[in-house]
Amino acid sequence: MLSVLAPVQHPAPSERVATEPGVGSVVLPPTRWQRTAIAFFALFLLIFPKGGIKLAGVPITWGYLGLGPAILWFVARMSGSRSLPIARTRLIALALLVPFQLVGWLAFMANGVKGTGFAISFLATFYVVPPVFLLIFGPVLDCIELGAVLRWVRWGVLLVAAYGIFLFFYKLGTGRFIEIPFLTVNLGDVGELEGKHINRGGIFKLISTYNNGNIYGVSMLILLPLYCWLEPRWTRRGVVRLSLLLTLSRTVWAGLIAFELLWRIYVERVSLRTVIVLTTSLLLSATGVYVTLDLMGRDPASFLLDSSLGGRLDALEGIGELPLLPGEEFEGILEMVYLSVLRTFGLVGLGTFVLALSGPLLLYMAGTLPRAATSYKRALALGLTIYLIVAMSDGAMLFIPVMTFYWFVTSLLLSGNVPAEAR
Repeated sequence: MLSVLAPVQHPAPSERVATEPGVGSVVLPPTRWQRTAIAFFALFLLIFPKGGIKLAGVPITWGYLGLGPAILWFVARMSGSRSLPIARTRLIALALLVPFQLVGWLAFMANGVKGTGFAISFLATFYVVPPVFLLIFGPVLDCIELGAVLRWVRWGVLLVAAYGIFLFFYKLGTGRFIEIPFLTVNLGDVGELEGKHINRGGIFKLISTYNNGNIYGVSMLILLPLYCWLEPRWTRRGVVRLSLLLTLSRTVWAGLIAFELLWRIYVERVSLRTVIVLTTSLLLSATGVYVTLDLMGRDPASFLLDSSLGGRLDALEGIGELPLLPGEEFEGILEMVYLSVLRTFGLVGLGTFVLALSGPLLLYMAGTLPRAATSYKRALALGLTIYLIVAMSDGAMLFIPVMTFYWFVTSLLLSGNVPAEAR
């Protein structure tokens, strides 16, 4: 969501007051080119993430396509005379990714893949997106005023939530989705939305511009703590929460419950009495959902506590026969992320995978990050934590744009630069 298409106007060395980028450094307003790129990535990663085309069945979205010029700019700059000031914590986070990258590459070479679609997505997710957000966007985040970026997050999240609610009831009332090819839907998916696992017994999940309820829900859960830190109005927060409820996804609901508890305990640090009141309110809300499902003629127990885990029970088959090392062809990372990684990459792969994703949080908990005690940093850390929780059920890991949000929030967490409100 940041610009790397124009050289960053760094302060002169004499203006720098710290050796670590972003820590006590002079920050500058984004340039015109930087603002343009911020708008581009906000539009096509956050607001219209599915806009694009398909080539040989592989989605090519405008947001991911836009990462190409960023990479070219980085290569050109590194090969030139100017260097980029990269914070040590970013390099450490990237280094923690390397073991899993090696395991994944060796598994590809040794066992092969069952189709190119998920294989390409896997390579983009673990070999392209993290370095882009850590090494290319990261140094820019460290030296520009963050207001321009965070305003797009604040209004973009609200916009996709409000549109999602509108589309949910529009579909309910008319029986049709609104589809704008190249923008709200990939050209290759026009007329195919109903086949994207969003039908809940005749009621379709809220999908907004993400084309799938779980992908939308997981994406918004990563950004939700940051959004709530940015947005003080309870009505606007309520719109986003309502959109998550209307995804009709048990995974998203569980993530939302975890957020409500951890937000108050960890970010706001409220009293024990408040936590008890909140827990009681959540239990009453759950009772209301149970009664509503019963009135709709749905069996609440089978809906909320599906014995097949939403069709994911197959991932548990053969769990006692897993190898230490990768032992089967790669066919994707399925809904239950950790179990899927375990089956495909073995115990070594799972260990390195957990290290790769939790690395930024380990750096945060180690107290190595600047301004770690602020509520802003706690909100960012909570967004990553919520994702690691919901990934046990459905992390939608290889689907656009989930991991761009994960590494965007990571890049903010690792930055010594913070918005003015957090200083």
